[in-house]
Amino acid sequence: MNTQTSMQSSIPLPKHDSPPMTSRWRMARWAMIVFIAAISIDQASKLWALDTLAYGATVPLFLPTLSLRLALNPGVAFSLGASSGPLLAAGIFVLLVALTGWVTWKIRRHDRLLGVILLSVVAAGGWGNMIDRIFRAQNGLLSGHVVDFIAVDWFAVFNLADVLAVGGIGVWILTTLLERPADRAIATHG
Repeated sequence: MNTQTSMQSSIPLPKHDSPPMTSRWRMARWAMIVFIAAISIDQASKLWALDTLAYGATVPLFLPTLSLRLALNPGVAFSLGASSGPLLAAGIFVLLVALTGWVTWKIRRHDRLLGVILLSVVAAGGWGNMIDRIFRAQNGLLSGHVVDFIAVDWFAVFNLADVLAVGGIGVWILTTLLERPADRAIATHG
């Protein structure tokens, strides 16, 4: 019997109640798949809206207050900052670069997979709208309008990227708040 083998079998392995950590490469792969899929679906839905919906016309859906209505938004949520134009878009661009860097840092730090996936969804939503600002620009860099088409009569007109960004950050906050302290310690130090 090999001495090294017998020594290895006599050393007890630590036991954790939490699931094993995912490798960084696997985590990065999942984050990229989710990120690219979310942006692709968002952009495809906007192309569909531009090709199918007449600007300003309302197409009622199954709920009385929900409809499809094509709108081009020069601002951010609820058209706030519409007059700020490219300056606002440049600020959002900087925030998106920082968010993408934070997701990358979380992957390198070997953070929780669910948190990384949710933040990738948030980033995809932000970058989906930034793509509109960059590639639909007609009056200079970052002057493009965001394509919105989901209308809630009593609320706003928005798009899938908005749903991804707001929903993703909401679920990320909720899961972060509900995470057990022991799991947080393992994710941070483990």
